[in-house]
Amino acid sequence: MARLRTLVPIVPETTVLPEQFRLQAKTDAFLPAKRLMVAVLERALGEYELYAARTDGRGRRQLAEVEAWFASDEIRWPFSFVAICEALGLDVPFVRAGLRVCDGQARRVARRATGGT
Repeated sequence: MARLRTLVPIVPETTVLPEQFRLQAKTDAFLPAKRLMVAVLERALGEYELYAARTDGRGRRQLAEVEAWFASDEIRWPFSFVAICEALGLDVPFVRAGLRVCDGQARRVARRATGGT
């Protein structure tokens, strides 16, 4: 053992503390499953924004589908809205409130673009 210490000296700069192991858990957002969850949420937000401004039948149907996904409280499916928010540490009511704000803004823009009031 003494020979090993002389070959590989342990200095304070190379010591790993227990706190450093706990910090690694916070970097799991870069794991493939979490990256996929971020991508799913990003895609849903993009579609919500796109279809909220549309007034045609197909746009309204697509918006209804995206809104149903955001409104669902399903947690058994790993890529449900609530499951993704929980895995990413997002507050579900806060995200939903943000969607309502975006929806209102998109509808106002769409009304202006079509000459509505």
